[in-house]
Amino acid sequence: MRPHRRSTAAALLLSASLVLATAACTGGGDDADDAPPSSPTAAGTTVEWPTAIDPATTTDAFWVVWTDVVENGDGATQKVQPTIEKLGEVGYDTLPWDPSCQSGAEEQLAGLTGYADPLGVGVAFATAEDAGKFDTLFEGTISVTQGTYTCATSS
Repeated sequence: MRPHRRSTAAALLLSASLVLATAACTGGGDDADDAPPSSPTAAGTTVEWPTAIDPATTTDAFWVVWTDVVENGDGATQKVQPTIEKLGEVGYDTLPWDPSCQSGAEEQLAGLTGYADPLGVGVAFATAEDAGKFDTLFEGTISVTQGTYTCATSS
């Protein structure tokens, strides 16, 4: 019998929500606000964030979880800086990048946001499972796209 990934993901999400809700209701410990998401939870388990990839180093399709999208132009980088910092807090070193570097992403994000020339902050993953896990753990996902890397790479 095939395992049910959605059921497992839902159970993990419910468990994490209960832990967070309990901490919010009780005020948590003195260090609760300083603890990174990868710290031990009340149940004694550790949240494992998935490993991101550099999309420029793969010829295979990959998934990007877009966490912020703005219209490209003056001040766009400053607009996404809070998201970049938030991702840094959980261990992801990101920069804004052009969604046209992933096949199909620019069209999807432009259609979703209405921006003619979107600039996004996204985290790339090798598998849909890793992208889904990140999407579940990180608040603020705008979209998840799948495609191949389309921008020139330096040799």
